Amino acid sequence: MSSSDLPAPPSGLRFDTDATALHRFVQSHAGPCVRPRAIASPRGEPHIASLVAWANRHAVPLVPVSSPDGPRRRHDTAPTKPSVVVDLSGMDRVIHVDGRDRIAVIEPGVTFPAFDAALQPHGLRSLKPLLPRRGKSVLGAYLEREPFIAPQEHWDSTDPLASLSITFGSGERFRTGGGSLPGTLEENLARGNRQMMASGPIVTDYSRVLLGSQGTLGIVSWGSIYCEPLPAREEARFYGADDYAVLAELARLLLLRQLGTHCFMLDRTQAAAALAEGTAAFEPLLAGTPRWLLYVSLTAVGHLPDQRMAWQGADLDHLAETVGAQRWIDRGDLSAARLAQRLQHLPATFYKDVPRGAHEEVFCLTQLDRVPQLLAAAQPVLSRFGIHADGSGDLFVGHYVQPTVQGSNCHFDMTLFHVPGAEALAQALQHELVTALMDAGGFFSRPYGRCAEAAYARDAAIVPYLKTVKHLFDPKGVLNPGRLCF
Repeated sequence: MSSSDLPAPPSGLRFDTDATALHRFVQSHAGPCVRPRAIASPRGEPHIASLVAWANRHAVPLVPVSSPDGPRRRHDTAPTKPSVVVDLSGMDRVIHVDGRDRIAVIEPGVTFPAFDAALQPHGLRSLKPLLPRRGKSVLGAYLEREPFIAPQEHWDSTDPLASLSITFGSGERFRTGGGSLPGTLEENLARGNRQMMASGPIVTDYSRVLLGSQGTLGIVSWGSIYCEPLPAREEARFYGADDYAVLAELARLLLLRQLGTHCFMLDRTQAAAALAEGTAAFEPLLAGTPRWLLYVSLTAVGHLPDQRMAWQGADLDHLAETVGAQRWIDRGDLSAARLAQRLQHLPATFYKDVPRGAHEEVFCLTQLDRVPQLLAAAQPVLSRFGIHADGSGDLFVGHYVQPTVQGSNCHFDMTLFHVPGAEALAQALQHELVTALMDAGGFFSRPYGRCAEAAYARDAAIVPYLKTVKHLFDPKGVLNPGRLCF
């Protein structure tokens, strides 16, 4: 069905059917994408609600998109059938910031650089994933459960999200947690009410249901987000080891003692990608670097910041000595201080595309002490594909380990760096790695594309229950059909 056959849009909205705009959206995807019939750009929750009601009346699929640009590599927002794209990037207000409660209310089009600019006057900064794209939606990242680099602030899988305002696929509007108080958001803010609770009203927790649903259950029009304070003092360090277990033990002790603000591990390939300004700068960063690097930042806020930094540094030195981890002294661009700066001032190019220009990825949940068995399970697959450990060739792999939920589990990430044109080979490797990691105990809690197919095939018994949930919240299946097991 062509765009000319679309029913008239709801009042106050218009459909962009310009061929150039539609082509630009298709081109932003790194994989197959059905050309949308139109693009709608709502400017608030009433527009979203009227658009969802319209879609239900006319049986037209909607695909919500919040980030303003691409490339979109996970295929979760690529339409599987002719649809209307709901472009939320124009809803980009930072509605409210409260420095005392360290919380902000934002719309889905707010990106990390814009969010940090709004937070800075209030003494706050955002809790970020590892080097997200500059154009990445903050709400989109959190709704996808993208792990952020401050595991001490991660108490629950919903963090750092608090309240949400949702329009479900049924057309029903719902506000969760502290956002569910009577009155409008603006009225509640004026009264001094803060949207700090995630679950509720009563014992409902629809936020948890919505997380990771890839736009198949509802569309969020605003959310409240916990933030971290701007430190008065901050120091970043690398610790290096060729044995992963040494750094994993140091990370465990840091998390046990609530020491350190940001904490994660990179192998040398991933670290070089995170620090390289361009392709030419990537390979020189590999030379002489330990197999694994642990990044940890120490911060101090409030009173006596110098004293706080002193005892934290002394404790960290003692723990590192206990486990036999060597502090890596910053050398040129391979610098913890430089990475700290990039973490807060995001580079123009997404770091996973720096080494060769494109990438695929495989990630799952595990525990810090079980990462070695995932590495061992992946090695025969990498050898079969001729993957080198030194970051050479048109296709190679880097690793990233992010402790989450106070270190009780971790995000294990394999990035398949490749040159443009090697997508088929990288995707074949990705498919085999997913199978190998599943067999070794990796849990794929947020699968995309072919990874989703493999994950649901492994636990087919749960699929009917998930489809029941889909029917409850989106009975006519208008939201992002063809994603997950829907």
